[in-house]
Amino acid sequence: MQNSRALGRSRFVNMRLHPRVIAVVIAAAIVVCGCGAGSTYSPTPLPIAQGANVTGQYNLVLTSTNGHGTTNIYTDFTQNGTTLTGAANTLVCPSNDLSQCKGDDAQASSIIPSGTISGASVTITISFPSTAGADAITMVGAAAGTNLAGTYSDNLGDAGTWTASTAIHPSGPPPGVYDYTGSFNSTANPLLIAPSISIELGRDASSNASSNLTGKATIMNSPCISSLTLSGQSIGDAFSVSDATSKVLIIALPTQPTLATGNSFTFSYKFEPTAARCGGDFGRGVVTISASPWDY
Repeated sequence: MQNSRALGRSRFVNMRLHPRVIAVVIAAAIVVCGCGAGSTYSPTPLPIAQGANVTGQYNLVLTSTNGHGTTNIYTDFTQNGTTLTGAANTLVCPSNDLSQCKGDDAQASSIIPSGTISGASVTITISFPSTAGADAITMVGAAAGTNLAGTYSDNLGDAGTWTASTAIHPSGPPPGVYDYTGSFNSTANPLLIAPSISIELGRDASSNASSNLTGKATIMNSPCISSLTLSGQSIGDAFSVSDATSKVLIIALPTQPTLATGNSFTFSYKFEPTAARCGGDFGRGVVTISASPWDY
């Protein structure tokens, strides 16, 4: 009997210390637990960072935290991998004021923003002339869908926040057009009754560039022009168009570029000095979109 007990103790000790036996027991326990109540283990997937997609017509607004007001930037972005490039006709307009706009003139001051993208992080740089000298701005931020936001600083000591959003009124595919109606007047020779203007603009069907525009305008009560054949480009929600025959240039800015309901534009016009009629004349006007690009 004593030998039998000793043999039992020996077998128990050997089983307890044998690593293969331990592994089998643990595996069996895992199988039993896994079958309980039909439960299974599903690990929570890690979130995947979405890369920014910054392409098309954009309106940017920089707001200074040093008391320098706001600066509006209108451009068309093209993204190639992680590289971001703005349009050559980019407009930079302090206080969204037409008289202070820089750009849209390759010979005088072509302004082309550029940047890089890493995941949702975006860095944009832009340089343009100002009354205090060349202003070089660096914007750092992140994308949330097609919207961008972040902080900026420049070489002149200014800093603040910035936002960017796609155009409220993007150029639709042909034959869709936007209709604008309003009035204008000469700054140098104002008329008692301001001339009225109706503009029809749409994407140029003959061009591969989505920003190229074509259209026409009808003017009433103007001694200078009665109609225009227009061509030009959209720049964010802004646009720049001209008539080669009448030698007049029109640049328009949205009055509320950050509001989805914004449909009002201020514009400036300028005749070249060599224009057949009203050479050198210039002035301002206001127009409102009265139809969507799909109403054709």
